[in-house]
Amino acid sequence: MSWGFAAAMAVMAVSVVVDWRRGDGLDLTVAALLPVLLPYAAGELLRAYGREGAAARTDSASRWMTLPAAALLWAGLITGWRRGDGTQWIPLTAAVLMSLGAAVGLLKGLVERRVKQRAAAE
Repeated sequence: MSWGFAAAMAVMAVSVVVDWRRGDGLDLTVAALLPVLLPYAAGELLRAYGREGAAARTDSASRWMTLPAAALLWAGLITGWRRGDGTQWIPLTAAVLMSLGAAVGLLKGLVERRVKQRAAAE
């Protein structure tokens, strides 16, 4: 199952590039999913082969990549609005939720880091 997910993410990444090179434009909505899903897929593959330490690092990378993914979603929405397109509600909802999730995740990471630093100092 992990290989299937990783292969699907790779095909999705290649299709974004191929569509962009053909002149169809860069699909920022799909491109926004890649920074989050590719590290997750890599982590699942690493877990399948018993590499828990490396999988934990990719999970951490996946958590930190929600902010750039949200920025890509916002960029896609803003360029659509500038062209006169209507509001795409699913990407808008995802952009709002990912922005909130990224803020909460970053805050959680900072708090956990502060707690570890205090515990080490004592």
